[in-house]
Amino acid sequence: MPLIFADEMFVGETAEVVSLSETTPEIRQLKNMGLREGKLIDLLYYDPLASRKAVIAADGTRLAFDAGLAAHIMVRPIKEHFEIIRDMAHYDNLTGCLNRHAAGTIMRSEVERFSREGLPLALLMADLDHFKTINDTYGHEAGDSVLKRFCDLTRQGLRRSDLLCRWGGEEFLILLRGTLAEEAQRIAERFRERVAAALFPPFDRCGLVTVSIGGAAVPPGKDFARLVADADAALYRAKREGRNRVALC
Repeated sequence: MPLIFADEMFVGETAEVVSLSETTPEIRQLKNMGLREGKLIDLLYYDPLASRKAVIAADGTRLAFDAGLAAHIMVRPIKEHFEIIRDMAHYDNLTGCLNRHAAGTIMRSEVERFSREGLPLALLMADLDHFKTINDTYGHEAGDSVLKRFCDLTRQGLRRSDLLCRWGGEEFLILLRGTLAEEAQRIAERFRERVAAALFPPFDRCGLVTVSIGGAAVPPGKDFARLVADADAALYRAKREGRNRVALC
């Protein structure tokens, strides 16, 4: 398994501690509390933005510390992220993304948890512009190639904690854990720019396939259905204002 730092783990993930930086007194304090190389840890809580706290479990003991210290703890995940999700869900055969049923179950649970704990979370809804025209003009095989290429490009910009779902047809959801609205806007713009700059067969130049993206963030009390509805409304606004745009609710 590849080595990562603990700030790249997602809540609920288990990993083995490989090395601890000796450069900070706080890390030395964690070692004095029992954190050691070779220990298995579970990430219970991680909020680098609001509370700036992280909580891990090691040998049944909970250790709370500044979230910034997670970047000094190198770990080896016990399972790859895709393996954990594979155990929980099913994928869309064409794109390899989570399908709507599986994503609905996982995302609903995550939205409820993040809302309950007051943690930041955002949802993006992406829709390929003029996709019906692509299908009608070049055929469904070309349309399928465009969908797969879009998903490959999107995955390149995802973090380990993000989830990509094919919501239906040419519409996709991207769940961004630990993300405030302002950061979600920047991430969505990067996705949009990446697609606009890419070459999509059967086209012979870039810029002929674009995407519109709507987004919404989780304030306390917002449920998954409301979040999807808000992202959908923002997507409609992006389409209405000319396509190849990002709009947030």
